Amino acid sequence: MISFSYYDCNITKIFQYPKSKTLMKQVKIILLLVGMILLIGCAHLQPQPTFKYISWQTRQAKLQQNKNWAIYGSLSVTHNKKRDTARFEWENNQGNYIINVMGPMNLNRIKIIGRTNKIEFCQSGNKCTQAKSPEQLFFDKFGWQLPISNIQYWIRTLPAPTKIKKTNFDQYGHLVELEQNGWRVNYSEFQSIKNIDLPTIIELKNSAFLIKLKITKILL
Repeated sequence: MISFSYYDCNITKIFQYPKSKTLMKQVKIILLLVGMILLIGCAHLQPQPTFKYISWQTRQAKLQQNKNWAIYGSLSVTHNKKRDTARFEWENNQGNYIINVMGPMNLNRIKIIGRTNKIEFCQSGNKCTQAKSPEQLFFDKFGWQLPISNIQYWIRTLPAPTKIKKTNFDQYGHLVELEQNGWRVNYSEFQSIKNIDLPTIIELKNSAFLIKLKITKILL
């Protein structure tokens, strides 16, 4: 084991008997560099998730078996150099879903209830209204082009049931890029939940909008 008593002693003497402001400045720089090195070292010591290769077909089959799930996190929507942010809670039950979105976008709290052929929009203090589609609802209320019907698949790294333009995978078989229905979807920072790998960062982009989802909690 290496003892640091010698160096501790010398550093103490420097602080007790400073010869000049220049020397004190040099000592502060050295201590700052040592602190940075220690922080970098600790970051590398953090346990990294381990994955194994699973074919895309097998991953899809596992994901499609989960009809009941909940995903929580934050989102940002950037359009025309304007960026809005919010927190969201998305709960899915056999294809029906409830999405809660909470400010700070002057929205207070809104709820989207999706059932077969029926979409309801509820806002704090107001009566619920119906819409033909969640996309039309978000665009009318907020000017957002938010592809909810696709996101309910994309958020789980599943393609929507329409034509796929492009896919890319990493060395483990994770879907990391998807192009579909005019959107490019990128996935990163995967974590394993009940032996199913899901991303915690999702970025969706088309010609006008950039949407970023940061997932903080997943229930399967």
